[in-house]
Amino acid sequence: MPQPKIENKEKIHMPTPLQQKLRDKTITAKKWAEMVKPGDWINRGGPGSDTFVTMEALAARLGNGPGDLYNIEIWNQAIMCGNNFLAAADQEAKYHVIHEAFLLPTLRGLVSKGYKGLDWKHWGWALGMDAEYARFYRKNRAERAMDWGVQACAVPQAGFVNASYGVNNFMITAKSCKKFVCEIRSDYAWCEGGRETMYLPIDEVDYFIEVDVDDPKYQWPYIAEKNIQPTEVEKKIAANILSIMRDGDCIQVGIGALPTAVVIALRDSDLRHIGVHSEMIGEYAFTLTEAGVADNSRKTIDKGRCGWAYIMPVDTPRYYEWLHHNPYFAGYDVGYTNNVATLSQIDNFVAVNNFAQMDLRGQDAAGNVGGRPISSTGGQLQFIIGASMARGGRGVLAATSRDAKGKSRFVPMLEPGSVVAVPDQLVTYICTEWGIVNIQGCTDAEKAAKIISIAHPDDREWLAKEAVDKLGIKLNHWMFTNAPDRRFPTAEQMKDHKYGYMDLEIKPRPIAKYTD
Repeated sequence: MPQPKIENKEKIHMPTPLQQKLRDKTITAKKWAEMVKPGDWINRGGPGSDTFVTMEALAARLGNGPGDLYNIEIWNQAIMCGNNFLAAADQEAKYHVIHEAFLLPTLRGLVSKGYKGLDWKHWGWALGMDAEYARFYRKNRAERAMDWGVQACAVPQAGFVNASYGVNNFMITAKSCKKFVCEIRSDYAWCEGGRETMYLPIDEVDYFIEVDVDDPKYQWPYIAEKNIQPTEVEKKIAANILSIMRDGDCIQVGIGALPTAVVIALRDSDLRHIGVHSEMIGEYAFTLTEAGVADNSRKTIDKGRCGWAYIMPVDTPRYYEWLHHNPYFAGYDVGYTNNVATLSQIDNFVAVNNFAQMDLRGQDAAGNVGGRPISSTGGQLQFIIGASMARGGRGVLAATSRDAKGKSRFVPMLEPGSVVAVPDQLVTYICTEWGIVNIQGCTDAEKAAKIISIAHPDDREWLAKEAVDKLGIKLNHWMFTNAPDRRFPTAEQMKDHKYGYMDLEIKPRPIAKYTD
């Protein structure tokens, strides 16, 4: 469905010398694609930086004839849009490959229809980007590993490029390529930054390409997020999560039906003064602010502002309205938002993330089950650890007790080939529609007992038998009769707890900035 139009979009208004400099650097997508050479590496950055016209022009050149492109390697970090041009032009991926670090539904859909271009990698936001930067950056620009960096941006102003919705690793992409190209989108908001990684002087950009955002093929897919209605099961999960929340909490949630259920439950609750700090921000922040639930007034860092690293503008007019020159939102690189050191400083931080499968010891598989890529770890590991280290923090892994096919998400052992997103010793709160438990500091027997208690009732007997017979876990031991509550602290009792070695004030430095 085409996106609704944004009326009165800002045009380029700059002093004459800057305006001329921008015009001198502006080329067509076709002209850019003509400069790409066989064997080139192209970094498209992360979500919100999705590029369209460059990928369409690149796809048109793929082939093995004279003047065609082949052996093209494209590096994505959770890119939703633009892959369709490449898949349509080279379904068998004879001439290109996409190295994707976080598999989103659009690319999963192409793969399910036979697209052979995916090369998946397990990857987490902050540490993952640090690793990529270490691999690809060179002080001498001509020696950098990436031949091209291509990113979307807002309309430049006052001699600067604004990373807009893709600040997460915008600067890392810009500083790890030989040549940097920006697609200018007039439907992208000029977002206010938390630090300098949001802005780049136009002198640091080699070429600009203007995008006709009124053309449906260059628009983001439209999702009416405000109209998403959670199921009854999702509402129960949300209610269980809210049972451990309180006024003044700072939340991190993702996108989808389950996080939406949590947001709706928050909106309709009596909780107030909620803060927002997340890798991804979206409709949930607008909804909670409009309802008077979120105001960020009790945050211990970035007080009064929603901290975020990227946006998927699936309702571009709504996002433009809220984000354009709005200092209530602070855009940061993932080296800040997803850094455990940052998260540990946010008192009463509540992180809510999904899992796909979990074993009876609490090992969490989120991005790959049975060898099949689903998404990736993203920021899950850091948010779960960071929330656990924050004073009064709570890291929640949530899911329905059974998957869409009716199979238990809890299993005695993870399916062979599965990739662990969060190791069992770092998992804390686990939530389903049947309840919420905390396995922090628990023994194998305690973990299994708690996990089985929130599995689907029809799966509990099987899980208990497997725990005893196959794993040797002491589920039927006298210790559970001797101390049924296992003397475990409640969320309320833990609200003032903070790891002693994290009392230092730490400000993570940017992984990359334009002055590097």
